[in-house]
Amino acid sequence: MLWHLPRLRRLFLSWQQHVNGFTLIEAEEESQTFAFRCKHFDWKTRRCSSYSSRPFMCRDYPRALMEQPWPQLFEGCGFRPLAGNAEELRRALEQTDLSPEKRAELERKLFLS
Repeated sequence: MLWHLPRLRRLFLSWQQHVNGFTLIEAEEESQTFAFRCKHFDWKTRRCSSYSSRPFMCRDYPRALMEQPWPQLFEGCGFRPLAGNAEELRRALEQTDLSPEKRAELERKLFLS
C-alpha cells in the first residue's frame, strides 16, 4: 500500500528516520521493500545501543522471516533457521543412497542443521 500512496510512504519514511533512527539506503519497487541503516547499530561491536527500546521491526527479526520457505537472514546474523520437521527429514535422507556430499548439501539447503 505504501508504494501506491506517496504521502503515506513519505510519512512512513520520515517516521523511521526521526523516531527509529533508520536511514533509507534502498527502495526496491519490484519487491516493494525498503532497506534501512540504523544509527543505533555499532558495526564494530555488532551491538545495538538502544536494545531495550528497539522498534518492533527489530524485535521481530528474524522471527518473521522464519515463517518463509527460504528465509534470507542478514550476513553475520547469529540466528539460523531450522526446519520444524528437521529430524524427520534427516532420517529420511539417511535412507537414501545419496553421496555424503549431496546429503550434506541437502541438509544445508533444507535447513536441517
